[in-house]
Amino acid sequence: MNTERLKRLCGSFGVSSGEQAAAHILQEAYKPLCDELKYDRLGSVFAIKRSKNPKAATLMLASPLDEAGLMISEVKKDGTLAFIPLESIAPASLLHQRVRILTREDTYIDGVIGMDKKTLEDSCEVKSAEDLFITCGLSGQEAMERIHPGDLVGYASAFAEQEGIVMAKALFPRVLNEVTLELLEKMKDEELDFHLAAGGVAQSVIGYRGTKTAAYVIRPDAAIALTGFDTAKRKVQLGDKVILGYYDRQMLPSQALLRDFAGQVETKEHFGLLGNDGSFIHKTLKGTPSISAGIAVDHLGSANEICRTSDADALVDALVFYLRTLDSEKIMGFGMGDVHG
Repeated sequence: MNTERLKRLCGSFGVSSGEQAAAHILQEAYKPLCDELKYDRLGSVFAIKRSKNPKAATLMLASPLDEAGLMISEVKKDGTLAFIPLESIAPASLLHQRVRILTREDTYIDGVIGMDKKTLEDSCEVKSAEDLFITCGLSGQEAMERIHPGDLVGYASAFAEQEGIVMAKALFPRVLNEVTLELLEKMKDEELDFHLAAGGVAQSVIGYRGTKTAAYVIRPDAAIALTGFDTAKRKVQLGDKVILGYYDRQMLPSQALLRDFAGQVETKEHFGLLGNDGSFIHKTLKGTPSISAGIAVDHLGSANEICRTSDADALVDALVFYLRTLDSEKIMGFGMGDVHG
């Protein structure tokens, strides 16, 4: 795992609808590894590795591009900033976190999330984001001049790596972005019988919006959605290597693709509720046979996510091995169209 590049990816700002900095790093790294870059109009970026087969099928390998974040909802006269979470974030996890605000002038302002002193003394309990506010050390006038409602807010946690364990903000999407890069590096000089589209999906973690637009641009015949599997309920744990999604409440995976992947690669089964990019890729266009695969992530969606680089390395190796078993005919066979013909 290229931890220096991963550190740069994690350090980039990438809150939903403001992924440009993260996308720029990806597109520059993708350029020498592919034949073409493709974008949707929300900001997704995909590296296209083209086959010489004139009837080649297309396999989509999708990772999230955006990260969990907040949005300023009010700039108050005392300089404090009210905000709303853009995703499902536990309010209690936000107290005293350092954050970074992206202003409409494309500058960054650092701040800290605080809580009203009286509320803190009365209950010490954060019940909702309305109990919290951001302060940046600015006067009321300075805050109103520089920060506006609608400005995006991301975590500002430091990147840390020790003995193969990584802790960082936005680690869940960024380690999967790194997986796509390392896969393309390993397969750069290989000729495939199918087109490979590997990339990052904008506005993924906030309702999987970009999965629809990216799928319309890529027009895949099958897809593998890369995701992070939450360790919170201990169904999976760090060190489980490659995890394969068998069920979630938003997608039933393609049984043909699932069985083929599980038959070729050593995986751990996961049955859960949380969806992923495959939740919408699989029901876009005429329907796209899809599965979800990924690694375990501690503190998913928080300011300090944790994963193991050995798990990410195992995912890269498994994907490279599996892609080498595919051809266009096999990919087209994952669909069920002929069954009803």
